[in-house]
Amino acid sequence: MIVAKYATHTAKALETVLWLANASQKIDIYHVVKAAFYADKYHLNKYGRPISGDDYHADRYGPLGQCVYGLLVSNPLEMLALEINGPLPFTIQPPWYVIPDREANVRLLSDSDIEALEYGLGQVVGRSFQDLVRMTHDEKAYVEANGGRMKFEDLLDEDDPQHDEKATDLAETARSAVF
Repeated sequence: MIVAKYATHTAKALETVLWLANASQKIDIYHVVKAAFYADKYHLNKYGRPISGDDYHADRYGPLGQCVYGLLVSNPLEMLALEINGPLPFTIQPPWYVIPDREANVRLLSDSDIEALEYGLGQVVGRSFQDLVRMTHDEKAYVEANGGRMKFEDLLDEDDPQHDEKATDLAETARSAVF
């Protein structure tokens, strides 16, 4: 079986971070990462693709989007992918709050992306770090990854009557997806 793997759209991942930081005052790095995860899962199930194609790994504290997290910690590879020479348009302030320097560029986010981001934010707002750790560790894709790369196919709702068809479609179209 072919496994779905997307080419991450780093600019959309950045706008995801900015949208979430603008939508929720005093949101920390962890809550941004988890909101992005739940937004991607929602969008994948409802619209057949994630928002930016971020690559998720089953990390110690739950699903970790490599690009979103890389941006939040100013990973040089993510900076190179954005082709920027200066600082990112947000800062991290104690205790790990993401403070946006500008609004998200919604021209890069579709209406369905924003719908999914609203959903993802709703999943994490008001939840403690430990609540989110427990919640995300129960995700099938997280469990199945066993500490490795999570599969997009495992993010699909198991009770969806079109589950198998959607999984096959993801595997066949992921590499050529345009975000």
